Amino acid sequence: MRLAERLNTFPVIAVAALLLAGIFGFLLGFTTTGKAAPTVAQAELDSRSPTTARSGGPLEGQPGETRERDRPHTTRNGGSGSGSSTDTNRTGGNRNGGTGNGTTTQPIKVGGGPRVLPEGRVDELVTAPQPQAPQGAIEVNVSDINNNPLPFALLALDVNSGPLGWHLVPKQPQAVPETRGLFRFSQLYAGEYRVRSLQTNYKPVEATVILIREDATEAVNLVLEPLEYAQVEFFLRYEDGEFPPEVELRIDRPGQDDTASSGRFGKYADTSAGGVGRGMVPPTRYRQRTADSGMIKLTLPVGAETTIDFAARRDEVEYQAKVAIVPTAGVSQKEVTLLPIEAGQDGTLPEGPASAGKLAVTLTVDGKVAQFTRVNLYKDINGFQFRPASTQEENRFVFQNIFAGSWYLVAESGGFHAPFVQQVQVGADTVETIDIKTGRLRINAAREAGTPDPENGETRYRVRLRPMGSGTIERAYNGNMTGKQTDYIDFIVPAGPYDVRVESPENYVKLAVSPIEQSFTMAAGGEHALSYTLSAGATLKFQVVNSNGQPIPNAEYLVTFHAAGSVPVSEKASVEKAGYDGQCEKAIAPSGPVYLMIWTTSTDWNNPDKVLQLDLPAYGTKDLGAIVVQQ
Repeated sequence: MRLAERLNTFPVIAVAALLLAGIFGFLLGFTTTGKAAPTVAQAELDSRSPTTARSGGPLEGQPGETRERDRPHTTRNGGSGSGSSTDTNRTGGNRNGGTGNGTTTQPIKVGGGPRVLPEGRVDELVTAPQPQAPQGAIEVNVSDINNNPLPFALLALDVNSGPLGWHLVPKQPQAVPETRGLFRFSQLYAGEYRVRSLQTNYKPVEATVILIREDATEAVNLVLEPLEYAQVEFFLRYEDGEFPPEVELRIDRPGQDDTASSGRFGKYADTSAGGVGRGMVPPTRYRQRTADSGMIKLTLPVGAETTIDFAARRDEVEYQAKVAIVPTAGVSQKEVTLLPIEAGQDGTLPEGPASAGKLAVTLTVDGKVAQFTRVNLYKDINGFQFRPASTQEENRFVFQNIFAGSWYLVAESGGFHAPFVQQVQVGADTVETIDIKTGRLRINAAREAGTPDPENGETRYRVRLRPMGSGTIERAYNGNMTGKQTDYIDFIVPAGPYDVRVESPENYVKLAVSPIEQSFTMAAGGEHALSYTLSAGATLKFQVVNSNGQPIPNAEYLVTFHAAGSVPVSEKASVEKAGYDGQCEKAIAPSGPVYLMIWTTSTDWNNPDKVLQLDLPAYGTKDLGAIVVQQ
């Protein structure tokens, strides 16, 4: 048979057709889905510079850098021990939990069209002309009880925020030139204000003042009275009656303020620079030898409550006591009993140099000898200071001349992707052998339906692995979703508790992530998966005012996908507070249709004062201007 006739036979034609269909299907799938989702060997590991990422996988080339952050997270005490896998949504939004089978979970598939909000209450958007720049002022005349003007002043200004009570105004007063003892708070809106003196060595004093008009200037006098001091004799004893020869003290004197302010549904850390911390009396720490019968003498302000922490060490055990006392005039006495701290509990005072310790630890990974890039000891899981090993011989690390007590051992290796953290008790000569058990974690990222790529640039996201919830000891990795609907990264992590945060890297387009952070505990040899939904970010701006166009201070607001009355309680952690001037700006809000809920007089979670439905532009800004919330 000739060659042409052989090629025209049915078996040959069928095989050729199948082969052609396979090639076509491969090309179609490649052009539809784009590049395959990155595995751990393709993810990018963040370097210490937030704008630079190294190519290659986290397990390839250089090991990861420990990221040191300014905003610490809550520390969970305990080691790296195993436990059942849990999935906790901490920041609201949908609870997108993993399936627990990290090595077999497939990438998330999101179908359908753009987001559709559930039906619910929607109020009319009523706006007012943008309020003019405030011209109000409060002038404070500061003098002593002898009517002598004081050329110094540590003052704080609060504004009455309705249901929220008094909240700090982030402003510092300016000294009025050529007028001794006169200070001025400027650019204030009308409202009720409170001026407080935080001057040390003087009794706290405050005065309220009402600015009726935007251009009004009101005056207030603060007369500062010096504190009267008295002597208090403390007699310190252990439970068995023995006296400590030496104690450490931490004295919290009057004048310190809580920097967290209350909201309707939680607390806000007040991090503004205008007054927070200024005038606060810092705690005093020092070591002092006791006199006969374990006595120490302190000079404290009369009539003001002072809190004192005492600590002493005996037989490598720390003892503590906390006393709150309001001294009276003359000499007073108080008995104090020092009690031992339970094992694993952190002391409130620093360890003393008298109790030196030594730690020798041998590390393995899943029962095998491994190489480690760094092994350090931390006193505080949220602190930046650490002690490196004095000597190292293969996988054995020795720490000499350290304080005895509780430490956190932090070990990093190219064999796993998050630092291993375990709390250890160090004595005079402590020897430990620790086998680091690992598990597999998959982070699934899905683009919300209808979310476009930016016109210029890439769609990048960052995964932060935080052992024991610490933001100061973490690893961060970048993923790329450009041109893809789904993505995932696989990690090998030591067993133990984690917070996993997903966010936008610097210098890339803003992405709104839901949920932002999730917590789980990796079991030894376990598998776990966490899921995050990413959408294009938008910036939302507005100012909350009443029907007269006057700003409402410290309103609260929430951007959500849920209708009023059905918002999960977990989203209370996502509520944000407006400024003292009613200004609100959410830098990363999810684009597309959302609900905006605003509380000013209401304290009912299910009944905000105003509910608006908005359509936020992808990677853009929407400025609503001045929104009328109160009539």
